[in-house]
Amino acid sequence: MKKQLLNVVTTFILLLLPTVNFGQAPDLGAASVFALFTASGAFGNSGVSTVTGDIGSNSASVTGFPPGTITGTIYNPPNATLAQAATDVDEAYSYLAGMTCDAVIGTTLEGQILTAGVSCTGAAASLNGNVTLDGEGNPNALFIIQIGGALTIGSFSTVTLINSASLCNVYWQIGGQFDLGAGSVFRGTAVVDGAILLLEASSLLGRGLSRTGAIALNNNLVRFSPDAAGTITGTTTVCQGQNAEIYNVPEIAEAVSYSWTLPTGATGNSTTNSITVDYSISATSGNITVKGNNSCGGDGVASILSVIVNPLPLTSTIYHE
Repeated sequence: MKKQLLNVVTTFILLLLPTVNFGQAPDLGAASVFALFTASGAFGNSGVSTVTGDIGSNSASVTGFPPGTITGTIYNPPNATLAQAATDVDEAYSYLAGMTCDAVIGTTLEGQILTAGVSCTGAAASLNGNVTLDGEGNPNALFIIQIGGALTIGSFSTVTLINSASLCNVYWQIGGQFDLGAGSVFRGTAVVDGAILLLEASSLLGRGLSRTGAIALNNNLVRFSPDAAGTITGTTTVCQGQNAEIYNVPEIAEAVSYSWTLPTGATGNSTTNSITVDYSISATSGNITVKGNNSCGGDGVASILSVIVNPLPLTSTIYHE
């Protein structure tokens, strides 16, 4: 009897509480490896587009590579991976479209600052300027933006991420055609019910996945991995036993963490863009490398710095310690 009474009281309390949306990212399944994919539509490229990630259409062969270049696989139908990706994109779109809105936002996106949660426009939307996604210091902040129709991004517009927001945790559910304007920079995974048109020299830092509609590129950059690492700075000639040498690399765009490797006998540990290295008395010459990482499933291209480690003289005090 007490157990039944407890169940009744618990149910009553839950009914009084406001509805809370515990949103989770969609499972992209087989589509997660694709930078660009359409379940049904042509797929073409003009110019020297650069894509990192797989590309394909479940209904037509990809054209325009070359002159476009790709670090990944081009899938042409019929193919089991394409068929499964088509199913998974459809399920991801339905999942995103079915999420409860946390906030209704204006259809003119420029100037808005969005925080984590599900933001909905309720109609077709446009961006002519900058929209900011603020992670508020949480690298796991999840952004779901439901666009109730087509999304048109004007020329030289930008989706900017601040305060630890990651493009890997940004999802756009777009209920119509997606136009990415010339010279613009878009971040996040766009799951689209229509064509994806990337205009001259625009950048898609994320994924473009369509349920139905053509994909067209024109001298674009598309990737969901971090940018390539820049030049590593630090001392390139050291002695065995030399300690506390600091090495830095410029911050890598879209990297959440950094992976460093060191020469044999050198020690140091860091997940940031700076590392302090100690060289043991047995350290040998070799390379320091670093690359950016994120949770989208891809690592950036590593940078390499060659370090010469001079042996200690036999009379060295350190040598005899």
